[in-house]
Amino acid sequence: MSAGIEPIDNYQVASFIAGGGSSQVFEVIEPGTNRRLAMKLITNSHPDAKENKASLKAEAAVCKLLDHPNIIHYEGFTNGREFTYMLMEYFRAPTLKVQLKMDQHGVHLRMKKLLEGLSGALQHMHDRGFIHRDIKPENVLMNKVGEVRLIDFSLSVRAKSGLGALFGGKQTIIQGTRTYIAPETIRKRTPVFQTDFYSLGILLYEVLTGKTPFQAPTPNELLQKHISATPPMASEFNPNVTPDMDRLIAKLLSKKPDARGKDMAEVAGELRRVRIFKEEIVEKTENKEDEKPASLLEQMDAAKLDSRLDAKRSELVRNNPELAAHFSEQKRKRDEEAKAKKDKMAAMKIKGAGQGASAAPAPVQPPAAPVMPMMPTMPMMPPQPYPAPYPPQPMYPPGMGQPLPMPPMPGYPQPLPPGMMAPPQPPGFPPVQPPQPLPQAPAFPNAAIPVTIVPQPTKPSPAPKAPSPPPADDELDFMTELPDIS
Repeated sequence: MSAGIEPIDNYQVASFIAGGGSSQVFEVIEPGTNRRLAMKLITNSHPDAKENKASLKAEAAVCKLLDHPNIIHYEGFTNGREFTYMLMEYFRAPTLKVQLKMDQHGVHLRMKKLLEGLSGALQHMHDRGFIHRDIKPENVLMNKVGEVRLIDFSLSVRAKSGLGALFGGKQTIIQGTRTYIAPETIRKRTPVFQTDFYSLGILLYEVLTGKTPFQAPTPNELLQKHISATPPMASEFNPNVTPDMDRLIAKLLSKKPDARGKDMAEVAGELRRVRIFKEEIVEKTENKEDEKPASLLEQMDAAKLDSRLDAKRSELVRNNPELAAHFSEQKRKRDEEAKAKKDKMAAMKIKGAGQGASAAPAPVQPPAAPVMPMMPTMPMMPPQPYPAPYPPQPMYPPGMGQPLPMPPMPGYPQPLPPGMMAPPQPPGFPPVQPPQPLPQAPAFPNAAIPVTIVPQPTKPSPAPKAPSPPPADDELDFMTELPDIS
């Protein structure tokens, strides 16, 4: 039982299968019988829980009326205050979408059974008057032996006939999956049986090529391609697809519903008769060479044998005398090589011992650390006296506070003591002039210096722009009227 999930109306939850925002699918165990069933449970916390319950009730009503081996079997429906769910057959198999991603080659091996199962399920639905409207790989289950189940009838509706089909008018809303939706559904026209043919053609295209025929960067562009674009042939992506299969898929993907076929019986007959692949698909085998019995015996002999391997080796040797002789010869050669190697090792040991008796080997000294070279030293110089800037001056006599006379400065006239005349200057020299005071800088008044301000020319302000006229109709972005697809 799945841990952490409480029972649902006495149904024990065994595992979680799939789910989204509006519903979840569980594997449950029926009380009293221990049968495994699939339960599609509505999420009550979803904002559209009320609408989802009504949709599940309508799906259960459709599923209840269908009874075919290739359609999931209906078991019951419960709409209670606490839980709303539908019970179905539990078919243990992954969806076709998952298998295409994991093992496309395996799907191609079961292609005929897939076509047969889908054709039978759709023909039964159409015979009962219902259109599925959501054929896609996610809604198809197929196991390893090719058994098929069609699931999910939440979008299924009853086909209109007679005047109802003629004057049915347009649909108010459209529903489906954009990748597989038919052109008439996009145009909100009344769905017909051929609407399922279109979705089936896209499914076959994806199974054969691994991709869908129409792809676009936006949803609206994808819808436009469904309406007007011509898809490339499937053989362009898978050269093994036959021209007949290309033509059949192109017929199913016709833009007009009437060109796709009269009914499902006609399409099913064509699918049975058509040859799908140019070269038949065969099951992949391991690309390993057959091991020779001698190699097997060698591996068994080299390995640590147990009783089963020993018995297998004995049986091979007993049933094949030549093999036994070959194995014995190989074993003898290996033994001789091992003995020669052993003798060589013993001789080396004896030789090393003899050398050790005459002179002991010098002990291995570890390598000395590298010595870094020393930097050259400069010769030491004796200390030199620092030259005095001025000659020594005589000391003041004790008790005298007079300043010392300034030393004579070369190049400058010296003042004379009072009462002494200047000696005559030699001819050619200018007379000695007494020192003159430095000129004083003129004093500036404290008044502020007037500054003349030159007016700068100003740029005229640009005139206000007139409002732009509204764009013309042909300049508006193109907007499609195609509605969103749920």
